[in-house]
Amino acid sequence: MKTVQIKTLIFTTLIALVLSSCTKSSDIAYPTLKQVYFSENFDNTGGTALPTGWTSYAEMGTKLWTGGVYGGDGYASVSAYGSGDAADISWLISPAIDMDQHDGESLSFQTCHDKYVASLSNTLEVYISTDYTGNFGAAHWTKINYIATLPNPYTKPYAYVNSGAIDLSLYTGMIHFAFRYTGINPSTGAYQVDNVRIVY
Repeated sequence: MKTVQIKTLIFTTLIALVLSSCTKSSDIAYPTLKQVYFSENFDNTGGTALPTGWTSYAEMGTKLWTGGVYGGDGYASVSAYGSGDAADISWLISPAIDMDQHDGESLSFQTCHDKYVASLSNTLEVYISTDYTGNFGAAHWTKINYIATLPNPYTKPYAYVNSGAIDLSLYTGMIHFAFRYTGINPSTGAYQVDNVRIVY
């Protein structure tokens, strides 16, 4: 009798464990594809013009960002080559982005450089402003801290590198993001930016 009770208890326990470990299909969190909120591939610039809403500002020196096309693919580009300036600092500023439309936004882009970027004195950084309204000097810009996946200036020129996802989810209201280029002679190579995306 005792053996039968023990077997019944074991069987009941096993059934309970099996049933409790099952997950209904409605409880499974399936991954969803990200939705694109903002994108720019610089393909419709008509040559050297920047797309509507994008602006370039020379903080130091004379060089500005321009549009470019190679093999039918557009991009934004900047170089301090031939400027004659001791240093060039040039900003490529995005159109206004409304961060109250979605949750969980992230920014990504691709960059490459030419073979003349031969020093770490040539840099490309990303900044964000929450109060830029067209007057660069009156705005506050915050450098984005993330593990950059920018091109190595010493290797693989002309090879596009993915930035990875940059979290923008904590921002609210209107923002502008910007690419800040620094070119210092004699290392005055070009950087290119393409396939800019904000997804949520």
